[in-house]
Amino acid sequence: MKRFENLRKLFPDQTNVLWPAIHEQIEKLAHENILQRFSERDVSLWSDDPADAEEISQRLAWVDIHAQHQTYIQETEQILKDLLREGYTHALLLGMGGSSLAAEVYSQFIHAFKPASVKALQVSIIDSTSPLQIEQHCQSLPIDKTLFIVSSKSGTTVEVNTLFAFFWQLVQAHDAEQAGCHFISISDPGTALHEMAMKKRFRKAFCANPNVGGRYSALIEFGLIPAILVGYNPSEILQSARIRSYAGQATNLSLEDGGVILGIILAAAYRSGRDKLTILSDEACRSFGSWIEQLIAESSGKKGMGIVPIDQASEYPVETYRKDRMFVYLRNDGSLDEHVREIAKAGHPVFTCSFNKLYDLPAEFFRWEVAIALACALLKINAFDQPNVQQSKNLAKIIIDSLKNGQQIQPPLPLVFEDDNICIYCSDPALIEIADHLEGFQRFFEMSSADGYIAINAFAARTDQIEKEMHALQNTLTLKYRMPTSLGFGPRFLHSTGQLHKGGKNNGLFLVISQEEPISIPIPGQNITFGDLILSQAFGDVQALISQNRRVLHLHFKKGRFETSALLSIFG
Repeated sequence: MKRFENLRKLFPDQTNVLWPAIHEQIEKLAHENILQRFSERDVSLWSDDPADAEEISQRLAWVDIHAQHQTYIQETEQILKDLLREGYTHALLLGMGGSSLAAEVYSQFIHAFKPASVKALQVSIIDSTSPLQIEQHCQSLPIDKTLFIVSSKSGTTVEVNTLFAFFWQLVQAHDAEQAGCHFISISDPGTALHEMAMKKRFRKAFCANPNVGGRYSALIEFGLIPAILVGYNPSEILQSARIRSYAGQATNLSLEDGGVILGIILAAAYRSGRDKLTILSDEACRSFGSWIEQLIAESSGKKGMGIVPIDQASEYPVETYRKDRMFVYLRNDGSLDEHVREIAKAGHPVFTCSFNKLYDLPAEFFRWEVAIALACALLKINAFDQPNVQQSKNLAKIIIDSLKNGQQIQPPLPLVFEDDNICIYCSDPALIEIADHLEGFQRFFEMSSADGYIAINAFAARTDQIEKEMHALQNTLTLKYRMPTSLGFGPRFLHSTGQLHKGGKNNGLFLVISQEEPISIPIPGQNITFGDLILSQAFGDVQALISQNRRVLHLHFKKGRFETSALLSIFG
């Protein structure tokens, strides 16, 4: 026992409430020799199923930061010099999930922590099929001075391929002879994307390490190439990650490693019934929460298990929080220090990640990668697959193929309400009898289990205004029903929390929001529009949810009638 009391000093005081469960996880580590097996890449840590072994063995190269090769880094640095010399000022990354989220974090962090550099590009991402969001980028970018980064591990991601087709056509209209010079690609070797990039004479077709899964790729090509283009020093990125974790120095993991400590805490919280990981953040580091959200949800949310991340949470009265919560505070200026102290005083565990300078970021990337992989090992969850993500893609593809053949989209759920503005569909037959007016749908959220949560899945443009108003809806539902409430924008969240929604515990209430888009943008060569695509993805998501017996309320706004204020009037 004295040995465990000494180990207790390694864990933050704010996690003392978890100590009995932490003690159990440390005993499990020792009894099953988990840290040594992790260091040796023992695939049986995550699954005893022989069918999983090959895939897991091909997803662990992210641990070897010390083995990161330098060729692509040097090539990217030269490309940046060439682009600046040629007058390029911007870059737009076309990607989804693990191919885009780390790039978004790098871009937003450098703007928050460092003055704009004349030796870098302004890098933004697009991970949406919303025509409004596509139009917004078209209006804000100087097309002739923009590099397009086509980023997809598989090279077959439908969102990336359709976005590429659109922007390729747009660039050709400006510079038909040299269109390829406006593009680079990042994908695994031998993908269709890589072959197409070579054929179209892209400025560069990068091959990423194929033995790293997308959500663990922040410190390989998918993360570092955009980071270099936006102004980071790649040597400092890799050095930061190595210093902060023993795993990055090719040594055995130990209980003193920051990722190990966090992984133990996360597993202990889950075993204690605190499966809702609430992410509080100072403004400068808010984007990191979205990256954590994907890493947690897509790694842990399967086989009826999973940690539920609640990203970009607002400050609520402490009594709002149930005992199913654990908190992570992404701290920069300390603006939430008092609120965090109140949360800890109320008996909720809190783990703080401090971002005091720009290059604290890569160290946190690596700490969290180790932590989630270890937590999944302790919970015996395969951290490296995402079976239900593919399920949603397949269902959306069936709907898209029907559209291409001239058929109309059929909603997966029964219609229970309709007026001039909105159609409402619901998976619960009981609501058909009570939904004679919009306010009746508030009853949907009274059907939650004691440990449940609400997920808002909004297939809409992620503009500043819409995001602000959707957060207002998130706050309203949280306070009214005292339930953890997440917010995801589709199709972005399909590559993130979408796995947890279908593969995790069946304790969620899903509010799906879609619309008939007010503008039409054709997808080149597809005979459908981006509005058709995003609606197909919304219906595919609903169909995937109900196939897993999830409870779903789907609000579909008619053409030009989408108003977030209407949502507040219904549920406020």
